[in-house]
Amino acid sequence: MRRSAGLLLAGLLVATPAITGCGAVAGAGPAGPTVAATADANGLTPVRFDFRSTAPVEAVPTVVVPRGTTVVLTVGSDVARRVLVPEQGRAVDVTAGGTVTIRFLALGVLSVRVAEPGTDRGGTIIGFVEPRH
Repeated sequence: MRRSAGLLLAGLLVATPAITGCGAVAGAGPAGPTVAATADANGLTPVRFDFRSTAPVEAVPTVVVPRGTTVVLTVGSDVARRVLVPEQGRAVDVTAGGTVTIRFLALGVLSVRVAEPGTDRGGTIIGFVEPRH
């Protein structure tokens, strides 16, 4: 299995999209795998993306989630970064080796980005969350 292909376990996507170069700001890489995540008994849909600064550039995954569920997005990073979900106006810092969690309703397509700490725009797309019926 390719490193960024991801693994779907009990509705949890663990993808390792990668960006080469420390601090590089770029758009999305080539389209990657599309996987479906499912809501749990409480109506929560867990989705996870991990950023690795030293991994080669690979495709950007899309996670399809049930429309209207609450997405519990977890993003991990091996270096300090700011996690951006611009469509939600969200910006949260993640420490090196840490994770952050953001919750939102799945109503529209969202991009998940990482950028230098303190940055509120741009960044590198590491994944998409796409609600469907």
